[in-house]
Amino acid sequence: MGTSLGTAASDQDGSIETLDAFVGRRRQLTDLRNAMGGSRLVTLSGGPGVGKTRLAQEYAKQVKSVYEHGWAFVDLRGVPAGDTALLEQAVASAVRLPSQSARDLRASLVAFLRDRRMLLILDNCEHLKEDVSGVVDTLLRGAPRLRVLATSRELLGLIGEMLIMVPPLELPDEDEPLNPKVEAVQLLVERAHAGVPGWKLTEQNWPAVRLILRRVGGLPLGIELVVGQMRSLSPEAIAARLDRSPHQQALNELIGPSYKVCEPAERLLLAALSVFTGPFDLEAAEQVCADEALPEHEVAEALAGLVDRSLVVPSPSRTHYTLLEPVVQFAGQQLQELPDGGAAVRRRHRDHYRQVAARHAAGWRGENEIEILRAVEVDMPNLRAALGALVADPACAGQGLEMAVDVARTRWWTYSGRLPEQSLWLNRALLATPAAPSVLRASAIALDAWMMLCLGEGREAVLRRIADAEAMAPADEPVAALLFIKGAQVALLDGDRHGMDLLRRSHRLWLSYGPDTLVDAHLTETLLTIGSVLVEDAEQGQRAAQEFLDGCQRLGAEWGMAWARWCQAVALIRFDDEPRAAVRVLLEGVRGQQRINDRWTPLFTLPVLAWALARCGQRSAVAAARLLGAADGLHRATGIQLSRDLRVFALVHENAEAAVSQYLSPERYEQARDVRVGTVDDAVTLVLNGRYADAAADGKDEAAADRTAADKPAEREPDPDPACDDRPIDGAVLPHRQFTATENDVARWLIQGLGNKAIAEKLYMSPRTVESHVRNMRDKVGAANRVELATRLIQRRETH
Repeated sequence: MGTSLGTAASDQDGSIETLDAFVGRRRQLTDLRNAMGGSRLVTLSGGPGVGKTRLAQEYAKQVKSVYEHGWAFVDLRGVPAGDTALLEQAVASAVRLPSQSARDLRASLVAFLRDRRMLLILDNCEHLKEDVSGVVDTLLRGAPRLRVLATSRELLGLIGEMLIMVPPLELPDEDEPLNPKVEAVQLLVERAHAGVPGWKLTEQNWPAVRLILRRVGGLPLGIELVVGQMRSLSPEAIAARLDRSPHQQALNELIGPSYKVCEPAERLLLAALSVFTGPFDLEAAEQVCADEALPEHEVAEALAGLVDRSLVVPSPSRTHYTLLEPVVQFAGQQLQELPDGGAAVRRRHRDHYRQVAARHAAGWRGENEIEILRAVEVDMPNLRAALGALVADPACAGQGLEMAVDVARTRWWTYSGRLPEQSLWLNRALLATPAAPSVLRASAIALDAWMMLCLGEGREAVLRRIADAEAMAPADEPVAALLFIKGAQVALLDGDRHGMDLLRRSHRLWLSYGPDTLVDAHLTETLLTIGSVLVEDAEQGQRAAQEFLDGCQRLGAEWGMAWARWCQAVALIRFDDEPRAAVRVLLEGVRGQQRINDRWTPLFTLPVLAWALARCGQRSAVAAARLLGAADGLHRATGIQLSRDLRVFALVHENAEAAVSQYLSPERYEQARDVRVGTVDDAVTLVLNGRYADAAADGKDEAAADRTAADKPAEREPDPDPACDDRPIDGAVLPHRQFTATENDVARWLIQGLGNKAIAEKLYMSPRTVESHVRNMRDKVGAANRVELATRLIQRRETH
């Protein structure tokens, strides 16, 4: 329903120019700039296919530097009329609102946007006029720097709203000589060059081209459809088929002839394709559209024909397809004319995506984790439509509950930062089904309780929801999801080791179900490892962290690796007194989180990184304080209050604060932690641009470059942590000024008699890299061999 901040979505109202080839519209762009300068709400209005969407996107592209926090595009086609909750979710996703409490999403949006200078584009608002008006009114009142640009066939009806009518493209006069500078001519020529190899605009075909453009009324979508016909017909033949009509009717009149020249199978397929609410692939087209009149083996050829006629738009890779909105409307009319009004097609659509959800959940194997999550992302508009249809039908509500659970099991709602939507669908499905005990119902409620725990909604609220799940659990059958949430509550909320036994029972139960529940077993193992490094002893915690890391590497589970590195870092701090190594592990983890667009794990990474830095001594204290401030800001923005609810995670934060307080006065601490972080992207950028590896490894103060002129050197603070600074302890070596930070780390283990392989395991590098560092150190101190190097380092330690 929404796209990433600052990223244009596929065109929805028929304006088909690409971002790099925007044609004409200078006057409308000027009018739009002026209107947006004088009003915080502007609506672009016009008929279907006229180019409202594309104009809005081009404006955003041209003025992006004006909006400090970027622009967000929200496609509202897939939101049913009257569904305010999904509308709010669509806006939240588009502006990248971090996971929030599901209880008052509109208030969360206002809080998030209040201080942001941002442009919000709401596309295709006409069927949601009242709902959109209410949301926009609230946002504009509460976020004074926000501006909204809507596309709709009528005004939203709010005070201060400005209207800009979007006309068709400029047309050549009836008897005008060849003029390639006319807007409609420019677009047709440009699209023909791309889609009809070898075609050129000439004096000979100009009369037919001119007539075509005037017949289609300068509508961009009409021009695109004409270009599709030009692959098989001359402009003269196309012109002869077009009747004279006002441009308001030209679009349907153009689609109509294109539809009529389709093969019978293509006509049937186009009508059936109107049920899709987002991108679909060939398999979906075959499963949903094929019937006795349209055999499955004919679908692929029919789809290719519709693409050639520009009635269906393929993705660049031809793996997915979409229909532009005016074509959807036209095709929907054809679907209604079928004997059953299209009921069978809609039923097959619903059933297909119910099966797709189950396949996504059961198909997790580890190495395909990212692939599955991306597939869910693409399928989500159709998954939502199927969920809505199942939940609305009393005869199918049970299947809707099963589907809601399956989509939740894919973890897409978690890792994309949309947990409140998970709660929305689970609770809609629960309300639509009888409150009778079953494994499915208990599992759905347990998943909702897990969402509440993740969002930090409070211990009592989580306990009440767990009690609801227990009440719906069969007396004679264990429920793995219920054991999971109970174990999570005891281990994470209460910090009690007894929760680990419940999690282990859940894990064994998931594994007993076979390969279709590997995703559930993996999530449970993740939680088991987190609990082990936080609440269990060193032997158990170290073993669990290493086994989980090995397992994620073996599986190729990239999301799992984010938590594996997190657990590894906590174990290094708690059990091994190796904060510098923990910093390196966490930085690698954040890079991985950024690579896979993880919206969840960074929330928990910042406090651990701050803890590790604080344990590295005085020179890293300011860097640690900055990260603690960033963590607090991010938790406020997301609504997840770790300090109040998730006790074991709160202890990490408290340990980091205690370590920082050894080196910074309260005033200096507050000054250092004054960092503005409102999104996960802000936090990741802060970490990766912060030179924290230098701060930990080289003893440099990461924040030194960022200090203002008002910063003054701190008075003598307590001595640095001896494990990381200039005092030898437990066989450590005094950092050598000629050595790099990594070489000093190698030296520490070298004098304890460890070989290259053992040192490599300690420092998470290859033995060959260790050997290179040893060779460099020998050269720097003039040692003839490894033994002499170690002897000199030990002597240096003893003289100090």
